[in-house]
Order: sequence, then C-alpha cells, then structure tokens
Amino acid sequence: MAKQSKTDLQNVPAAAARFINRVISKMRYRKKIRRDVQVELMAHFEDELKDCATDQEKDQKAQQLIADFGDAKLLAVLLRRAKKRCRPLWRKVLVRTLKVFGIIFLYVLLCFSPLIVGTPRITVNYLDWLNELVRQSKDEADNAKPYYEKAIDLYMAMPEFLSRRMSDCPADLNDVELDSLSTWLKKNEPAIGMFRQGADRPYYWNTYQTDEEGELATGVMQHAMAPLASYKRLAQTMSWRVRYDTHNGDIDSALRNSVALLRFGRHLQGHGLLTEQLVGTAIEALAHEVVFTVLNKVDVPADALETLQKELEKLVSDPEPVICLEAEKAFWYDQIQRTFTDDSHGSGRVLIRGIPYAVGDWKDGIWRFVSFSYPDRREVVASIDTHFEQAAELSDKTPWDWHTEDPVLDEWSNVVPKSLMLGIVGPAHSRVAQVEWRLKTDREALLTVLALMRYQKKIGRYPTSLDEVVAAGYLEKLPMDPYGDNPLIYEKTKDSFVLYSIGLNFKDDGGEPGKSSAGRLRKWSDNGDTVFWPLLEIQSQ
Repeated sequence: MAKQSKTDLQNVPAAAARFINRVISKMRYRKKIRRDVQVELMAHFEDELKDCATDQEKDQKAQQLIADFGDAKLLAVLLRRAKKRCRPLWRKVLVRTLKVFGIIFLYVLLCFSPLIVGTPRITVNYLDWLNELVRQSKDEADNAKPYYEKAIDLYMAMPEFLSRRMSDCPADLNDVELDSLSTWLKKNEPAIGMFRQGADRPYYWNTYQTDEEGELATGVMQHAMAPLASYKRLAQTMSWRVRYDTHNGDIDSALRNSVALLRFGRHLQGHGLLTEQLVGTAIEALAHEVVFTVLNKVDVPADALETLQKELEKLVSDPEPVICLEAEKAFWYDQIQRTFTDDSHGSGRVLIRGIPYAVGDWKDGIWRFVSFSYPDRREVVASIDTHFEQAAELSDKTPWDWHTEDPVLDEWSNVVPKSLMLGIVGPAHSRVAQVEWRLKTDREALLTVLALMRYQKKIGRYPTSLDEVVAAGYLEKLPMDPYGDNPLIYEKTKDSFVLYSIGLNFKDDGGEPGKSSAGRLRKWSDNGDTVFWPLLEIQSQ
C-alpha cells in the first residue's frame, strides 16, 4: 500500500480541505512555509475530528472549527506574521538588510535618472565666437602669425650643446663651440629674417580649429598648443642671435633683434588662450634678460638707449592687458551647452558629464545627488561669469594690495564652492596674476635702467634719486614697486647704482637677492629682494 503524503487533504472533510487551501493561497509566503502550515492545519482538524463516529458528525464539527477560525484571509495574514516572528535572528537581520539595500538601490536609480535622461543641444558655435573675439575685424595683412609660421618652416634645429647652455654667453664657449654657434645662426638667417618681418606686424591672432565633433576642450587646445614649442625655439634662437651680436660688438643688430623678441612676446599676450599668453610672458621675460645682458656687456650709445626706451614705452603703453581670460569663457560656455539640457529659455538641468560644473566638492555632490538640488544651467553660467569678473578685478590689484588686504583667495569664496571646476582653476588664475605682475615689474625696472644710463651719459654721473631722472624728463613718472607702497628702490653707488624691488616677502632686505635651497641666487624668491641692477648671476624662476 502506497505511503500517504503528509499534505494529503483526503483525510479531512471537503469543507476543511477547501478552507485550508484558501488559507494557504492567501499567505503569499515561501513554498516550504506554506507546506508546513498546511500540515499543521490538517493535523489540527484531524485531532479535533478523531472522536467523531460518522461523516455527518465530522462535517458538522469541521464547520464549527472553520467558524471558530474566522476569515481565511485574516488567518493567513496572522499565520504569515507568526512565521516571520519565529524566524532565526540572523535571517531577520539578513532580510531587513537586503530590504534596506534594495530601497537604497532603487533610490540611487531614481537619483540617477535625471542625470542620464535627456540630451544636450548644441545651439552656439563657440569656435566662431572665439575666432571673432581674437581677430576683431583686423586686416589679415597686419597679422604676424603667417610670418612666424614661415619662420618655423625655415628653422634649422639648434645644436644640442647650445640647448643645454641657454644661460651662457658666447664668451663662455670654446672656439669649436663658438664656430658651431656661428654656423647655426647663419643657417637660420632666413628664419630670423622672416621672424623680424612678423615682429614688425602690428597684431597677432590665431585662427582656431577643432575636431569633427566641434568640442573646444579637445580640438582647439591641441591645435593651439601645436606651434608653441616652435615659438619657444624661435625665441631661444633670437636670444642667441642677440648675445652673438653683442659678443661681436654689433650693438645695433643686438638691440634691433632684442626689440623684435620683445614684440614677439607682446604679440602673444592680452588675447587668445591662456596657454598662448603665458608663453608670451615667458618670451618677453627672456627678452628682458637678453636686454639686461646687452646693457651689462657693452657700452650702449645714448641714442641707441633712447631708441630702445621709446620702443619699450610703446609696448608698455599698449592698452591690451598682459593676460586676458575672456577667450577662456568660450571653453566653459561650450562645455555647459554640451553637459546640460536646453529648455529653450536659457536654462536646463545638468547631465552626468556636467556634474563637475554643478557641485563644489564631494560632500556637496552627495547632498545635491540625493536631494535633487543641482543648480540649473542659468545658475552655473552666472557662477562662471562671476568667477571671471572677479579674476579681472583681482588682476588689477597689486601684490601689495593682496598682502595688506584680505587674502586674495578669500575673494573667490562666494564662487568656488559652487563648482568643482572653478575651484580647480581659481588658485591657478591667482598664480597667473602673480606672473603678470612680475612681468610688469620687469618692464618698469628695464625702463628705469635705460633712463638712468641715459641720464649718466648726459650729465656725466648717476642721479642721487629717481626724482632727478623724472625731473630731467628721462622718465614720465616714478616706477612704482607693486610689491610695496613705494617706488622701486634706487641707491647710487661709487661707480654705478642698485635698483631693486622688495619682492615676494614684502620687506626691504637692503638689496640682498634671495637664494634657492641650493644656495644659488634667485631673481624671484621669498627670502630676499628682487635685484634688477647690477646684473648678477641670478637663477631666473
């Protein structure tokens, strides 16, 4: 005889079987638990009905039991809860943990959905905007860039030993090296000639290009940076040309090429991309060093000093700033239109690529993510505009203003926390302003040295103060030291003079230049003054 199943409901009346099945179906619980409950209910009915003698009596007794149990659905709920309470503790913890993680996962998906649903709309061609900004309707014939490009094409590579000795003068070379220098410079005469033609042009601008996708942050930057290394090599070539002319006593050629190098550096400043402008400041700084070297090595006639000073004054009087960040906005605006949706009314919501532009730091990012509180497109653009307005205001302040007023970085506090990307470039823009002020100080110092030398040749002695130079008409005004609240410091010595700025430590060290950690003299250092004259063997920063 076959063994009877524990869940065989044939041993109970039909009404009881139907009731048990209804309760089990209403439990909506795991199969094993429902099977156990079915066995328990069946056993309960069997125990209660075992004393009944007839089927009719069993049916009546079963109906009474069903009535005592009450509603099948309610009983199912109570049984399900009872079974849950009887679960082991580890199982309860596991189930609840899984539920919590499930809820978190679903909420994260909900938070992610606005960041991945939607597409940006490219409505503005910022490449055209950028090119129009830098050209400003100037005549193509006035552009120096084609000449510099031709000079690059004509350029002959520098001998390796010269590239390692950029701070040396021809007098420091042996006969073989000097001959190699002469040969190399002769080979580069066509490039130098084309370079000088470019330097004679009144303007310089780049025509930017981009990749097929038109994204400025990739294609334009790569295109703009391509010629910059060649520009540096041209500047180094002109530096050697000036020093070689000075070594041979050809002062007119040395000064003419120095002016060309100064104009080259100035051409790259005040417009275009920040990278280009920084290369321009480095080239002008090299030109300043070269001119100081010429003045230190040879006795330059008074008329040549006057011509050089007027050329430098013309460059300094150019209203175009040293560094202008206006073109940089194109990259930011282009990124915003590619990382935010567009509601056709100047706003939109951020997409996942735009998160670095919409959050300040990781804490801010988490809060905005879970609270759906990202700034909209209009707010982010306003933050960018405010940042660049503050950058322009800060660049107008001197380092002395930064030192005596609230710390410069505090002025970014209202903008930087709103954007991770602005937080990255904020300090960088502050350092750019410092580079700009160093170059401006170099210019003032060079003009002052030229004026002092002209005064000496005319009067026969150096003045006792800079006021005499201004009174004699060799300087329009006293050269102010942006690192202090007084003019550059001038002291007459027995045969010459000392001219210096109090420099990065904002205190007068008596004309004692700072030093590097290795003990070498350093022009821009925070442990001494920035000495312009007499020309020392200073390691430029």
